[in-house]
Order: sequence, then structure tokens, then C-alpha cells
Amino acid sequence: MIGITLCFVPLILAIVFFSTYFKLKLTHQLIAVLLGLAAVLPISFIQYFMPSIPGLPISPVVSALLKSLLLYGFVEEAIKTLALLPLPHKIYDEEGAADSAAGRLNFLLLAFTAGLSLGCFESVVYYFDHLQIANSRGATLLYGQIAVRIFTSDIIHMTCTGLCGLFIYSCRNKPARVSCLIMAVILHGVYDFFAGFSGSLRWFSVAVVLMSILECRIKYTSLKNNENVTN
Repeated sequence: MIGITLCFVPLILAIVFFSTYFKLKLTHQLIAVLLGLAAVLPISFIQYFMPSIPGLPISPVVSALLKSLLLYGFVEEAIKTLALLPLPHKIYDEEGAADSAAGRLNFLLLAFTAGLSLGCFESVVYYFDHLQIANSRGATLLYGQIAVRIFTSDIIHMTCTGLCGLFIYSCRNKPARVSCLIMAVILHGVYDFFAGFSGSLRWFSVAVVLMSILECRIKYTSLKNNENVTN
């Protein structure tokens, strides 16, 4: 029970913070949580059943990178983008929002919530999957692994989903920024590639997490600057 609770700590804290500090509607955040949960099943299904492509004359490292970009990059981010489409948006769009800057930020926060929801539910799956092969001491060690996921996997899910959200927002408010979606695919794929290593190369995944935070900030600012130029 402690492990499951720990998995959801980031999502709970985010909802409390977004509700109190940004006054984001709780009902809209709950919709984002459900959409994040809904994306877990198709993502898991495709990743589990999609066969590897044999016969390519490439090294195992390149093959692993391509697989990460395809499965964890393109497939996940495409599904998450589709999952974000039903999010409430009219009151956050430039035409419907009383403050377009606040509307854009709030829609990004909803995308963050959906991404955290997906990441937290994936952590629960990870917890139960490893709990089956762990003894009592191993179960305790899982708490540390979950804590690591909170600061790596959960954040990459949140920021990449945020980039997908910015892509959707830009499509609705013009001009469309396809680069937001492309960067989400690349960052998530490269993160998973480095996270798959057990040695020192694994630390590069942390650098990718930091890059995703920076990229999300850059793309958000670019949308803001574009709006200022238009006005």
C-alpha cells in the first residue's frame, strides 16, 4: 500500500499546487487524469505486441535507439496527443480566454496533469511487476526505485505531454508548431534509450530530463512571443 501511495505522490501534489496557486479547475484536472489513464492501455498494448523488425544490417545499439524512438517516442507521444484532444480547451483558447496568456498556461498545466497521471499509473504497473519477483527486502528496495522514477520517468512523461499539449494549442490558435511534437518524440525516445543502460551511460537520461524541462520552457515562451508579435 505504501508503494502504491508513493507512486501517486507527484500527481496529488501537482493537483493541489495547480488548484491553489494557478486556480486551475479541479474538474478539468480530473478529466486530464482520466485521459492520462486511458492512454496507458493502448500504449502498453502496442509496446507489448509490436514485433521487432528483423533483418536490418545495423548494430544492436542503433537498433535499440531506433526502437526507443519508435515505441517510446513516436507511438507514446502520438497516443498521448490523441488522448489530449478531448481536454476542455475553449475557455483556454485565445478567442475564448479572458486572458490568453493565462489560458495558454492553464492548458499546458492540464497537459502536465495528464502526463503525470500516465507516469504515475505506469509506476504502479512497474511496482506490481517487480513486486512479484521481490522478497520482503526487495519490496522495500522498490521504494527507492519508485522515488527515482518520480524524478526521471514521471518528469519526462509530464514535460513531453506538455510539449504535445503545446502542439495541440498551437494548432487551434495558429500557427501550428509541429516542432513541439517532434521534440517530444525525440526527447522521450532518447531518454528511454539511455535509461535502458545499467552503467554510467544511464546518467545521460537525467540530462535528457533536464533538456525536456528546458525545451518545454522554450516552446512555451516561443508561443507567447508569437502572440505578442501578432498583437
